[in-house]
Amino acid sequence: MTNIPQIAEQIAMIGPRIGRKILSDIFQTVDIPHTQLFVIIMLFHNGACRTSDISKELKVTAPTATGVVDRLEHAGYVTRSVDKEDRRAVVVELTPEGRKLAQKLSTVVVKRWTEILSKISREDAEKYLEILKKINEAL
Repeated sequence: MTNIPQIAEQIAMIGPRIGRKILSDIFQTVDIPHTQLFVIIMLFHNGACRTSDISKELKVTAPTATGVVDRLEHAGYVTRSVDKEDRRAVVVELTPEGRKLAQKLSTVVVKRWTEILSKISREDAEKYLEILKKINEAL
């Protein structure tokens, strides 16, 4: 029987490989830097958020997050506004063009996962989803 550290070692090797394969499909779809794509995807899934939330999610400094948002705003993918509850904070949200791009990226990811999951049994795919949900809750 395999112990938890051995399982963790295997996951540490396999997990990033799976992520890279799927992300490479996204990155080939558009010519936008990875960090900006991550922000677009984050806003698409979570909705409008503060620049400080983007900084925390990306694990970068506030000035770095502000720079990323500046470039996205200049490209027409996001807008900024003052937070109605805290005027010191800035809220970032996708523009219609940003939502269109995010939807396109989401379609690419779903298509790629469909291809991958079609190579295993439906039962295994359901188990995989169930386990991913548990791992997500544990984070």
